[in-house]
Amino acid sequence: MCLSTVYKNEKKPENQMMQNVMLIECKDGVVKLTDIMGREMEIEGEVALADLTGGMAIVRPRATA
Repeated sequence: MCLSTVYKNEKKPENQMMQNVMLIECKDGVVKLTDIMGREMEIEGEVALADLTGGMAIVRPRATA
């Protein structure tokens, strides 16, 4: 099983958004994360990086005006 940890903006412990992510969906400017327990998190923004062999992804939130 290939699970990932997702971070906001850069890979730092304090930027961790969710662990054990099994699914990342992007639609209409929203990134939806789902972990192995079925918990979901949505954030307006985009996936900046997905390192599947390293088990991590970075999400860049949309700037608020």
